[in-house]
Amino acid sequence: MTPAIGIRRLVVAAVAAATALSTVGLAPSATAAPSSDTGLYGAADPTYDGVYRQSLAVMGLAANDQAAPTSAITWLLGQQCADGSFQAYRADTTQACAKPDPVNFSGPDTNSTAVALMALMALDNDRVRIPAATVSRIVDAADKAGRWLRNQQNPDGGWPYFSGGTSDANSTGLALSAILTQAPSFRLPAYTKARLFLGRLSASCPDGGGFPYQAGGKVDGSATAQGLVGITGPLPVRGPRTLAAKAPCLNTAKARAASYLAGQLRANGHLMSPYGSGPDYTNTGWAVLGLVAARQGRTAVARATADLKSAAKAETRNADGPVPGDLGLFLLVAEATGSSPTNFGGVNLISALAGSIRR
Repeated sequence: MTPAIGIRRLVVAAVAAATALSTVGLAPSATAAPSSDTGLYGAADPTYDGVYRQSLAVMGLAANDQAAPTSAITWLLGQQCADGSFQAYRADTTQACAKPDPVNFSGPDTNSTAVALMALMALDNDRVRIPAATVSRIVDAADKAGRWLRNQQNPDGGWPYFSGGTSDANSTGLALSAILTQAPSFRLPAYTKARLFLGRLSASCPDGGGFPYQAGGKVDGSATAQGLVGITGPLPVRGPRTLAAKAPCLNTAKARAASYLAGQLRANGHLMSPYGSGPDYTNTGWAVLGLVAARQGRTAVARATADLKSAAKAETRNADGPVPGDLGLFLLVAEATGSSPTNFGGVNLISALAGSIRR
């Protein structure tokens, strides 16, 4: 695994779980929150996942008709770069953002921008509970983020993690979902190009279906789950929905991805970590969202949701306290599957998030 894939996949696949980051020595222990981080969810160091976890938290709350506090909105807005992009975290927002650097994996990136755009759109849909002046800032921020993100699409139809890099399934899935959240139409040229890219990337049915992270790689759950979410449309996934019992492998990228994920979840109840560290409940959550959106794999979704609930207490809290990225993701899963957001495997996801905000 190259450093590029290792860093990128930990931010995406772990969805801001500090335990996963600390496993490879990327995240230092939590420190006292600087005043500029008032409103940020989670006590852990935000260097590698601040915008990502904040956005998932905001999206999860909105999906369950819960208003994000003004401080959380203000923190996210303050992280945006002048050109509309977002990077993982800006410790000093008075300093201009650097240019994206796909070699050193720094600066603004498509993943942070995509999840931030989806969070901004969720806030835009909650105008009644947000002050008019803040709504105006949200609309402007979303417009700028959307323009920047659309401009990062590579000629092959996919998106790279950092501008100038190689297209990959995870970044393409997140970017597609964000663009469709902002402009829900499957006729968009950007969607058509990305769908064709993912179609070329996907494995055949005899090979099990699914996506590798990049062309030539091995199919895995992380790439397939987020790739499927992008193909199927915007977030949040509204549910519960009537699903087909199985997910047959047919001759489309969406069907092949759904079939691969449903098979993995039926067999194990969860996806396995691409790093060999056991169950990957974060990407299992993404897989559930993709299957529900595709209306496929009822048996697999039921088993995976039960598995997520069983793991919820351990996954949503670590040594630093509540894990806001997983809490936000599990809130999205709760909405998609018709589960209780206040008793998801014994965890009140909403109150746990509220208790994690920096003041």
